[in-house]
Amino acid sequence: MTTDTKRRLAFIAAVIAISTPGVASADDATLIDTLGSAITQGTPSLQVRPRFEVVQQDGKAEAQAATVRTMLGYSTKPIEGFGATLQFIDVAVADTDHFNTPGINVHASRANILDPEAVNVNQAYVSYEGLAGSRIVAGRQIIKLDDERFVGNVDFRQNMQTFDAVSLVNQGLPDVKLFGAYMFGLKDILNQEVSQQTYLAEASWTRFKELQIDAFGYWYGNESAINSIVPGAAACYSATTPQACNSATYGGRLHGKVDMAGAFGIDYVGEMAKQSAYDGGSSAIDALYAHGGGKLHWGDYYLGGDYMVMGSNNGLYGFQTPLATKHAFNGWAEMFLTTPKEGLRSTYVTGGTTLFGTNLLARYYSFRSDYLDRDLGHEWDFSWTYPFSSHWQGGAEYAKYHAGTSGFADTTTGPGRLANTNAMWVFIAAGF
Repeated sequence: MTTDTKRRLAFIAAVIAISTPGVASADDATLIDTLGSAITQGTPSLQVRPRFEVVQQDGKAEAQAATVRTMLGYSTKPIEGFGATLQFIDVAVADTDHFNTPGINVHASRANILDPEAVNVNQAYVSYEGLAGSRIVAGRQIIKLDDERFVGNVDFRQNMQTFDAVSLVNQGLPDVKLFGAYMFGLKDILNQEVSQQTYLAEASWTRFKELQIDAFGYWYGNESAINSIVPGAAACYSATTPQACNSATYGGRLHGKVDMAGAFGIDYVGEMAKQSAYDGGSSAIDALYAHGGGKLHWGDYYLGGDYMVMGSNNGLYGFQTPLATKHAFNGWAEMFLTTPKEGLRSTYVTGGTTLFGTNLLARYYSFRSDYLDRDLGHEWDFSWTYPFSSHWQGGAEYAKYHAGTSGFADTTTGPGRLANTNAMWVFIAAGF
């Protein structure tokens, strides 16, 4: 610490001592020095991601968005187990006239792009790691659980989702990880502040890489005004109150990695969950979730197959994941950010490799309804990413969705309709 810095901090300490009863002691100066070290020896961070996105959709004018996401943060040096992080986010848009963001950047004749202009606090929390095997975080933070099928930060979107919460991770027991959180709000992908009374809990057993077990419970409690995109599920089809989509989800997961002869290996996963009404949720909320998948690795090549069911309550309600990183599931064209009330069955095959340092991925989806097994379309997704250095990478994604002929009214008309869609993203990302 420089002499000038010590003098400034000593002055602050003197002011505090004068303005409070008693006489300042040597401990006061030590505390000031310690706090000064925590701040001056912390770690800054900067992330910048310019991106160009195009969406072409039947019945809509083409949407285009040139955006830049900038995140600037600072984390203090931990002292006695305590630390703090502050991070700001800015999403700049070159021209807002060429895309539609429902309720925010309204150009209804154009296709949707969910990347509006935004300036906000992305993270602001204090943490404590003074208890053996535990970390407690209080404030606005990123929470990502497992593959983010149920809870994630939606990092794909330029304005990511972060949570106002108190969370605890404990790994004090051998091969056991416990997670719990109470969430009182969130900042969603549209930069909206959403009030919550949500609880998250998960326990994981990780003794063997060949067999790992997770058990989870998520109690989703929205308390904000109804929003047609986030949170919830299309107002749960008959909502008159913010709580109408509130749900409790209980489930479990088996997954692992098995090495085989030569360069071969297999990854597998099996999941099941039950969703029901919670905290004022609609009585229609009653659905099952199931997912089974496997992936065969051979060196840098892999090929996988999955089957996922977002169940339906006799066509009244489809299983929802309002806190998930939804872009990663059921197609990058984002036709199913909200599960249709008839539910969704996804059968998909994924192949990929790393070639000359470039990560390549291709995926094909077939979609059908859980209720009455109707055709909901199919989709091809492709991605390319290349790390130019440890700080820079670039990439592109492309999605082509072809709508099915389900005959369900809610999938052929209105804002939730399914339509032939082509979407493309090109980006550069830098992190320091």
